[in-house]
Amino acid sequence: MSKKKKGLPVTAAAPSTSRSAQIPPKPQAAAVRSQPVVPPRPDDLPEAERPFELIRFDKRVKWFIGICVGLFILLTLAKINYSSIGMWNTVIPDGSDIKRGVISGTPKSIRIDEWGVVTPFMMSQAHQGFPLENAAIGGEKVALVGYYPIKHFVSFFRPSHWGFFLFDFDHGFSWHWNFVIFFNLIASTLVFLLFTRNNFWLSVMGAFWLIFSPGFAWWSYFVLTTQFAASLLLISSVYLFYARNVRTLLIAGPLFMWSFVMFALILYPPYQVMLGYLMIMLLIGFVWRNAKKEYLLDKVWLKLATFAIAFVVMGILFYQFYLDAKPTIDVMSNTVYPGKRSETGGTGFIANWFSEYYAGWLINNDSFPKVWLNVCELSHFITFTPVVAVGLGIYYLRHKQFDPLLTILLGFVVFVLIYIEVGFPEFLAKITLFDLSPTRRAQVPFGIANVFLAVLYLDYAGKQKKLSLSGTTATLLTIAVLAFMVFAAWLNISTSEGFFKVHQLVLPTLFFAGLNYLMLPVTTFHRKELFIAGALVLFTLPNLKINPVAKGTAPITENALYRKVREIHLQEPKARWVVLGSQYITYLVTATGVNQLSGVKNQPDFKSMRVLDPTAKRDSAYNRYAHTVYGSYVDPAHPDSVIIQNGYEDGYQVGLDPCSPKLRTLNVRYFIFDRVPQPVEIRCMKQVAVLGNIQIYRSND
Repeated sequence: MSKKKKGLPVTAAAPSTSRSAQIPPKPQAAAVRSQPVVPPRPDDLPEAERPFELIRFDKRVKWFIGICVGLFILLTLAKINYSSIGMWNTVIPDGSDIKRGVISGTPKSIRIDEWGVVTPFMMSQAHQGFPLENAAIGGEKVALVGYYPIKHFVSFFRPSHWGFFLFDFDHGFSWHWNFVIFFNLIASTLVFLLFTRNNFWLSVMGAFWLIFSPGFAWWSYFVLTTQFAASLLLISSVYLFYARNVRTLLIAGPLFMWSFVMFALILYPPYQVMLGYLMIMLLIGFVWRNAKKEYLLDKVWLKLATFAIAFVVMGILFYQFYLDAKPTIDVMSNTVYPGKRSETGGTGFIANWFSEYYAGWLINNDSFPKVWLNVCELSHFITFTPVVAVGLGIYYLRHKQFDPLLTILLGFVVFVLIYIEVGFPEFLAKITLFDLSPTRRAQVPFGIANVFLAVLYLDYAGKQKKLSLSGTTATLLTIAVLAFMVFAAWLNISTSEGFFKVHQLVLPTLFFAGLNYLMLPVTTFHRKELFIAGALVLFTLPNLKINPVAKGTAPITENALYRKVREIHLQEPKARWVVLGSQYITYLVTATGVNQLSGVKNQPDFKSMRVLDPTAKRDSAYNRYAHTVYGSYVDPAHPDSVIIQNGYEDGYQVGLDPCSPKLRTLNVRYFIFDRVPQPVEIRCMKQVAVLGNIQIYRSND
């Protein structure tokens, strides 16, 4: 009897009849790790297939913002500014180095509004603790309606002034200069990213071209405060329109409110009106071009509520500001100059529409056509509007459709051009508020619109399919560009009254003929728009030298006169001062923080002038923004006479007896003469200090 071993398989088994059992098993394939599918970048997709998006804050954009903010911080900490206060080393020399405080470049004498007025005003405010009222710079609450640092809620909406409250004056001054430049580079780049659907390099180069254009640089970048507010207002408005989540509304809503108030309270209508129109045109064009109901109508009630809350908060802020500023605004709006503006246009450009093709090559602070007033007034922005109009016409004829954004922007540029060159009927100027903007001021926002039009057109043209133009059409367009540039050269030769010579204009004419030609859809190559923008950046680079690079405020604070006046002022801070003589001395004395009767008055100081002119007989002479110059006038036949007369639109002179009881009434105790005074002038005072030809006296009482 056999035994089975436990656990061994059965050797004799019946064959299976199952079909599956007859198929041999398939060999197992080696495991393969699947590769993740990387979605294409939006920029790599055809234009028609790109998803709709606003600003794409990718790595490049973050790096750009980080670099700008980093430079802002570093330069502020280093006390770097771009003021022309180095002029004080030569205007009132004290034996120091004429390059004191200047790192590179040359201070510009023409920018006296900056180094002789605005900067001393800021220093006066700082020395006095940023008061609402400061008679040294004007009557009423002058710093509230002027753009000067002040202890008031309005300073929350003046971000370029925050540094004055965080640091000492030199660092605050540096903050102001670097803020308006670097944060405008950021804001303008973001606007261009928004409107070019994130064309990064074109946006960066377009922002550089815009911010460093002569129309900004030769005005010491003052206009950039308005431009910054307008840019943020435009960006926040678009985000409110297209928001699809509560988080976006919570960010865009406060930003909209803040930028709106900032823009409104700058209180300089000659720029605000047209920049406001430009932002509205851009917003309308953007919404028309991107009329996506799923975005615009999403959370529509929340959007309306956000706008409503913003306008309620703004209403409260504006009302409070109105209560504080109304008396000052009333005085300002009823001055003889600038007064209530009522312009109808038609006076043309200070130079001409195409002068910037040549100004950058051949014009500087000291050399310019005298008929063009000065280098600041003649400066504006390069324009390509004529060829842009032709280019858009060609695209329309070929595609049978127009781009709403570019069409609206082109229409706005033409509308403003008509105002500048031809003029409006009075009723049209008033209802559009263009009457608040003289043509020589209108040319700045007009130029900004031209830059926007050119940059957005370059983006548009770069995304179009190559057009096949006949040889005849291409030849005619080439001839038209050459004829246009010959006209531009002739216009500059004729309007400059012989300043330009034909041979001087050959190179710039060829350069801009090439760029205008490339703007047309005659020729196409990869990244043509970046080539053109890059050429404009290179052309703009020399504008960086317009303003000097300086450190601190040593040309003022280390000046011997400044230090002596400060020393005396600290001993008798309530005493009032008057300069008898040079207006330049008055500018420097203002910076010391003393309560000065003379000097620049941002608006009339009626409290003081009513003492000198009790019957207001000469009211029209001093009821203005004015550079005031006081001098001695002693008439024994008519004792205590005061002579007031204005010889300039923005200035007046006062002649009076230095020992006049009127000056005692005004608490004037210190007198600065720019020369050796006559005995009769100083019969009631004693000498305090002598600084070369400058002598300081104090009254005996």
